[in-house]
Amino acid sequence: MPHLHVALVTERPEASLIPILQLRPQQIWLVADRQRRQAAERLHILLQHELSSPTRIRILDDLPENDPQRISSYAARLADTLQQQRASTPGLHVTYDLADSNKLTTLLFQQAMRHCDAEWLYIDARAGTLYRMDPEFQPTSLQAHAIESVLDIDIYLQANGRKRVKALSDSTTWQTAAGQRKPLTRYLAHQADKLAGLMGEFHELVHGKGGVIEEPSPREGPRLNTAARQQWLGHPPRFPCTDALTQLNDAGLLEWTSDQPRRVAFPTLEGALYLGGAWLTEYVWHCARDAGLAHIACTAHILDLSGQHNGAPVVSDCLAMHHNQLLFIECLTTRPGPEACLSQGLRKLHEIPEHSAGLAGTSVLIACGEFDKAHQHLTDIRRTQGLKVEVMESAALKYLPDHFKSWMESGRWSIT
Repeated sequence: MPHLHVALVTERPEASLIPILQLRPQQIWLVADRQRRQAAERLHILLQHELSSPTRIRILDDLPENDPQRISSYAARLADTLQQQRASTPGLHVTYDLADSNKLTTLLFQQAMRHCDAEWLYIDARAGTLYRMDPEFQPTSLQAHAIESVLDIDIYLQANGRKRVKALSDSTTWQTAAGQRKPLTRYLAHQADKLAGLMGEFHELVHGKGGVIEEPSPREGPRLNTAARQQWLGHPPRFPCTDALTQLNDAGLLEWTSDQPRRVAFPTLEGALYLGGAWLTEYVWHCARDAGLAHIACTAHILDLSGQHNGAPVVSDCLAMHHNQLLFIECLTTRPGPEACLSQGLRKLHEIPEHSAGLAGTSVLIACGEFDKAHQHLTDIRRTQGLKVEVMESAALKYLPDHFKSWMESGRWSIT
């Protein structure tokens, strides 16, 4: 049976893709207003690539904005055109999806589409369900179908005008090295509340002024500052920090001995990057993989396809997709001291919405620092300021696998 599908393009263009990529209609009409015209054009290009060549895709970019009377008239004219299509194409099945349109637009289109016998589709991504209902909205006609996993990270980004050009985790060399360090990485994360001061000091020694890593030029990656390979800890370390230092020395990531407990040296760029914070990103990657996430990209460079904001490309610590939902994770290893932790953490919390490029999904900040010594935790600040970012601090890192599993099952980050 020939199938024509009408999709309203909204602020979440990726949502329109789910029923299209699952049902694969022979004809697709993308309806957009002037503000969504570019989004409709992106979807057109993407669908041409993802669907078979006989698929016919049409863009209708004259949807009125913010005027109920004109929107109603437009929807009625569209329904008339669809009815003519049904009359000229025997057996034509028409469906429509309004994505996350506002309530008034939804009601106006639902009323109009009854006149062309179009079937209404509704996607509940969190529940993983695609609902279908007949033109008269009879409750007995309601059908529920499981949503297929049709979106990956790259499709999701492209629908939103972004492109992932590279990610460290794409490299088999990176994956092999991270795999070899997995027991050590897991140890550091599970002891993060006790090692937070040491790891924060490493971050400062590596990335701070005159640190082990030189500031990279726009065209070059980070370089090891050979003159600053040797550094000194602020205080002689105690257990369990001495145990961590011994393990890092045995792994070749750091040079340390108990004879000179304050002296540390960074023999390689890889070791410096790891101790400067990459260990936390690797831990997130391991936990995501162990939880069964199929789509995950760490240290991913994201470009704006419009070319307007590529002077400083977004570099995401971790992007993950599961069942068409996006997870955006930023990692933070703070300088030593509770006040430094809070100031850095608060700045990161406010940066995440902009850093995530407006992508809809779950945003999480995973932070290692001495927050337990502060009067107010980041989680409290997030709640009081209404920031839509979930927060995990040092002592909770050992529960990260449980959070991944909860998110995969329910679309929610909390395990409580």
